Amino acid sequence: MAISSVSLITLVATGILLRAVISLHSYSGESKPPMYGDFEAQRHWQEVTVNLPVRQWYENSTDNDLLYWGLDYPPLTAYHSFLLGKWAMAQDPSFVRLHESRGITTGVHKNFMRNTVLLVDGLLYIPALVLACYVVRRKIFGGETTGSDLLGMAVALLYPGQILIDNGHFQYNNVSLGLAALAIAALLADRNLLGSALFVAALNYKQMELYHALPFFFYLLGWCFQHSKGFDFKKGVLNLTVLGTVVLLTFAAIWSPWLGSIDSTVQVIHRVFPIARGVFEDKVANIWCIVNVFIKLKNFENARMALICLCCTLCAVLPSSLALLFRPSKRNFLLALVNSSLGFFLLSFQVHEKSILLVSLPVMLLFQLCPLQCFWFLQVATFSMVPLLHKDSLLSAYVALTILSFGVLKVSLFALNNFQSSKKSFLLDCFNLNSLLQNRPGKKSLVNTALLHGFYTFTVGQVILLICFVYVQPPRHLPFLWPLLISAYSCAHFVLFFIYYNYLQFVTNDNSNVTSHKKSDKRKRK
Repeated sequence: MAISSVSLITLVATGILLRAVISLHSYSGESKPPMYGDFEAQRHWQEVTVNLPVRQWYENSTDNDLLYWGLDYPPLTAYHSFLLGKWAMAQDPSFVRLHESRGITTGVHKNFMRNTVLLVDGLLYIPALVLACYVVRRKIFGGETTGSDLLGMAVALLYPGQILIDNGHFQYNNVSLGLAALAIAALLADRNLLGSALFVAALNYKQMELYHALPFFFYLLGWCFQHSKGFDFKKGVLNLTVLGTVVLLTFAAIWSPWLGSIDSTVQVIHRVFPIARGVFEDKVANIWCIVNVFIKLKNFENARMALICLCCTLCAVLPSSLALLFRPSKRNFLLALVNSSLGFFLLSFQVHEKSILLVSLPVMLLFQLCPLQCFWFLQVATFSMVPLLHKDSLLSAYVALTILSFGVLKVSLFALNNFQSSKKSFLLDCFNLNSLLQNRPGKKSLVNTALLHGFYTFTVGQVILLICFVYVQPPRHLPFLWPLLISAYSCAHFVLFFIYYNYLQFVTNDNSNVTSHKKSDKRKRK
């Protein structure tokens, strides 16, 4: 049975409603001078872009103090800020008045800023996710979308991590992630030139999209030279030339205001890749943060650490990306996106807590392949950002959205499978998650049982750490004990997931899960 338009509209409306509710909460840096936080950074970029010439947006001057939230994202972010700044001027010029609007905290301005995020959610991010989920179903798993696919869309659209960061903490990750989702959908639908242009746009909105760059590069490189009749060098070179032209023209169009001067171009690149900030900030759930407990990495030169991080990251992610050249498939492309972005998060230089959203995107799209594991990963990803959410007074919103995500899963699985839960099954599997695993006789059932117990064990550990973080005073000599333990706990899970998703790409058969899904869909239609 295909997804009804009513069900899809209801799901989208619910996603927008939840985002609007979270928008009523506090935001990053609210009433916290002198820097105020990410909310003020986004507002300040609007102030700079509408009051200064384009060539001065990234340059230090009396009117553009780069030490006060200077632009440090690529040009597409600056263009977006310019458009929002023009809108702000139409609403109230005081929102972006040069030098005089810093730290503005009026309710009217907060509503304006929150609505700009909701607008992108409604016009770009949510439609892009729905389209990507639909294309993944048709191109990888085959057949029409079904009720179980609506659950996958619900998990993606109601994912607490993205809602809490963009609509709570305050950012526009929905722009770059929405563009990346459209790029993925385009490649899966064999619209490779369109997908390339969309990915270049995503990369030029946020440079962290480099997390996804290697799988895109190798998948497209393989497409250039792989044909039904085998390897075709001449046609491959032609395809590569066309593809490279599209990429270069897209880059040139976006960077055109700065390409007339080498100094201006270098200055933008310098702002976009700031080596001086150090290997990580705050407590982030990656390997370097854990290593820093034993070896103080900030005692090393930033340039040396950047080189070490680059080497370690490439060693971790290149095998997965290179495999696309030898085992090219749409399924492996999605898995390589997970493996590349997770490898970057765990090992690269200057990682933020929020960067885990880049891993979450392809994980959402793989929900039909391994539902429980993907849901588990998304729960860990949101939990890893708890210290940041606490700083922004968003813990209550985090708890509420997490409970809601479990509730949606419970109700959806009950409706899809018509469970008759006994008291015993409720105690052992209160959310009926066993139905997300593909039960087979023999060893597979033992693996499924271990996964199920592992997930519930993680959930208990998550609750214990959260209670300790909120209510238990850490020792005086270990003031950051609980944030560090949350980071270490999450990092351990991320390492295991990195091994697991690499295993799926390198070891498992491409068609094993597709076949089982097709059989399941046929049984449901009967």
